[in-house]
Amino acid sequence: MKQRTLTGLVLALVSFLLLCCFRLPFVPELATICLGCSAAWEILGACGVKSKLLRMVCYAWAVLLPLLPLGENRYVMSALLVLGLCYFTYLMGRIGKPQKGWMPFVNVFFTVGLYRSLAAFGRLPQGAMRLCLTGVICALTDIFAYLVGSRFGKHKLSPKVSPGKSVEGALGGLLVTLVLVTLVFSPYYGNAWAVALYAGVCSILSQWGDLSMSAVKRVAGVKDFGKIFPGHGGILDRCDSLMYPLAFTWLLHCFLG
Repeated sequence: MKQRTLTGLVLALVSFLLLCCFRLPFVPELATICLGCSAAWEILGACGVKSKLLRMVCYAWAVLLPLLPLGENRYVMSALLVLGLCYFTYLMGRIGKPQKGWMPFVNVFFTVGLYRSLAAFGRLPQGAMRLCLTGVICALTDIFAYLVGSRFGKHKLSPKVSPGKSVEGALGGLLVTLVLVTLVFSPYYGNAWAVALYAGVCSILSQWGDLSMSAVKRVAGVKDFGKIFPGHGGILDRCDSLMYPLAFTWLLHCFLG
């Protein structure tokens, strides 16, 4: 726990520095490329992919997508969000069955595609603030889901996908996050109901992102995506909850302003 806490503090500091520099030219794109390449590397490694051609295609997707204007088309991102949710939900039902040959590529395709929305935050009004709010919601959900679940958890949320998660923990993380975010951020945004609704949707999506990446690991037969962060696992083990909320937040701005 001590090592996990220390690593968490270091990650929080790095995240704060990134937010401070987020308005600088090319920083959002570089951050997105790094995140996308890391996601591709960890997924391909977890799935045991040896093909150099497939690896090159996946890395090219991770590098080029943040630089292509097509990636900022709201209808393209909407399709990626909906289809990604459907695909990873399907993957949760395949745990215990053999991994199909096309799955590693599709895993990378949707994961990198959804993380691509991070680059678009650099061009949003108050993009760093929006990114911070999204990250805070995901972090609070994760923390309080763990705290409530470890103390009161009795009913498994999804035993095959993530045996350690409980219904009580999921609801606790959702409710505590919703209350805290509404109390802190509603004076800034001026609409408590809108903030509460946004926080609730992002909290649910963050937990679904966690389950989605857990499904990738279970189907591949690995416990963690990596060991780069002591006590936390790999990059995807820490950033999985951001996958859907980032895309949802950007789309919300595109459609509603």
